[in-house]
Amino acid sequence: MACIFIRQASADDAANLPDIERSAAKAFLPVAGLEWIASDTVMSAELHQIYIDEGTVWVATTNKRCIGFVTTAQYKDALHIIELAVEDRHQGHGVGRRLLGSAREYAIDHDIPALTLTTFRDLPFNEHFYHKLGYRTLDESELPKRLADILEAEIENGLPGDRRCAMRLAL
Repeated sequence: MACIFIRQASADDAANLPDIERSAAKAFLPVAGLEWIASDTVMSAELHQIYIDEGTVWVATTNKRCIGFVTTAQYKDALHIIELAVEDRHQGHGVGRRLLGSAREYAIDHDIPALTLTTFRDLPFNEHFYHKLGYRTLDESELPKRLADILEAEIENGLPGDRRCAMRLAL
């Protein structure tokens, strides 16, 4: 595998991120009941640009071509991971871990006490992956309103609520 570089995203990257997200979604094709995600809509380049302008998006590149990204939003209590995506042919090689590492470094440097995210339960490339990195699945009673609202919006947008969870990594 060629050298992978992680850097903060620039305006020139926004147009490429939806295609990376579509490629990454192919991981859902063999998952019963979630196959539809592989052909679902993704975050627009315009929305990615908003987060890029805020300085909270990192991309993975090889041969000067983007192959993955992590898009985040900064809150007082946490840096929230909105989307982590790695092209399907580059998955399983540590690219996602490195992208998350950049988000973690940013949070530490900016005195943000945690990273948060929502994801699917019981999938090796979702909840189990984050557990390996030290994230903890939150019980419903532990959910801050912000995460409860995100989960509710996901359900309203068609994601199965019984398969979703919120996670937190204390820094």
